[in-house]
Amino acid sequence: MLKKNEKLMMHIDDMTKSGEGVARHNGMTVFVDQGVVGDTVQGVITEVKKNYAKARLEKLERPSILRKSDGILCPYKDQCGGCAFFDVDYHEQLNIKQKQVKDALERIGGFQDPDILPIIGMGIPYHYRNKAQYKVSRNGIGFYKKGSHDVVPIQSCLTQPEISNHVIEIVDQIIKKYGITVYDEKTHKGLVRGVLQRTNREGKVMLIFVVNGDFLPDQEEIIKELQTLPEIVSIYLNINKNKGNRIMGDENVLLWGDASLTEYLGDKRFEISPGSFFQVNTAQTEMLYETVKEFANLKPGEEVYDLYCGTGTIGIYISEEDTKLTGIEISREAVQDAIRNAKINKMTNAQFLSGKAEVVTKDLEGNPDCIILDPPRKGCDASLIHLLQELKAPRIVYVSCNPASLARDLKELSYSYEIREVQPVDLFPMTGHVETVVLMSRKDT
Repeated sequence: MLKKNEKLMMHIDDMTKSGEGVARHNGMTVFVDQGVVGDTVQGVITEVKKNYAKARLEKLERPSILRKSDGILCPYKDQCGGCAFFDVDYHEQLNIKQKQVKDALERIGGFQDPDILPIIGMGIPYHYRNKAQYKVSRNGIGFYKKGSHDVVPIQSCLTQPEISNHVIEIVDQIIKKYGITVYDEKTHKGLVRGVLQRTNREGKVMLIFVVNGDFLPDQEEIIKELQTLPEIVSIYLNINKNKGNRIMGDENVLLWGDASLTEYLGDKRFEISPGSFFQVNTAQTEMLYETVKEFANLKPGEEVYDLYCGTGTIGIYISEEDTKLTGIEISREAVQDAIRNAKINKMTNAQFLSGKAEVVTKDLEGNPDCIILDPPRKGCDASLIHLLQELKAPRIVYVSCNPASLARDLKELSYSYEIREVQPVDLFPMTGHVETVVLMSRKDT
């Protein structure tokens, strides 16, 4: 039996989606922080449970050939919890994610040797994020330390565009210059809770100060300073006076500039507001949506249901002028964004409804030719899966951010549908997350 603080030599033969190396010792699984498949390491046991143990990597005896070798280093990777796969060669990251999808479909879905298309990765897997929620502390602006709410001050993040790093450096200087107080979760005192930054592909920036109050001190002077940065096109105040560590409140006040940030996916234009949902990797989102469009294969005049539609981006992207589109989303704010985005793209045959997908869909009177599913991580409600089989749409395109819930739902749908195509897409390099698009066709068509 392993004991805490015990040292042992281990070989890493697998990795978890959270980036831990997996080793075996006398039949017990040991999860090794920062371990990479193929490593031989000396580890120190930090925690022992009935069926597994955890260890800290103390010495890298023989590095794996799968460790990254591009020479790009991050000084924060051992503290910041954001990039769990940073030490892994990017090609191997893609292999791991491909395996995640395959394992889930086999073990949870019960599909034997599923045919999965090669994952779509990025050419350069850095500086891809168009959104960042920064935490603020007395020591600076950054992200939470792994497994804690302690802030790791960060001057330059490799997942953020260069302009974002520059803007956040200026914001950090402004907070210190004007002596703006920082929010404390324990006492519920202090003003600035966080800074949210959204960026489009043109390098334009929307800056949002999240505050435990109604205004910034020296607000006019701060705005004037930020206006000197031509990349900043709008400045917002988000008011969040609630206790706890939730970043964003429900009220957004435009202090200066444009009300929204414009972004294009293909030839479709979208207006992004502070609270809008928009995939954080714009380039890979186009690859994802192109896959959905190809799988949906909409013909002139066909009807499509876009369930869990968010701000309508998928339905709008794949639709043509004569497509009859119905989007359903539980968030009223997101539905308003979807309606606005449809108008911007001159879609006259689209409607967006607010409510639970399983409830609203049941009341619709159409006969959809295709149904798009893009549920949250937990997957679809069981009643919706049952309803989908009653609707008998010829095609279902399922977009998932969680291979486990995807496999579970596909297993239930497989009574009436069969899998035609499975396409993983990497939207989050350096992390264990993977998106998957699945085309299913009805068995009796």
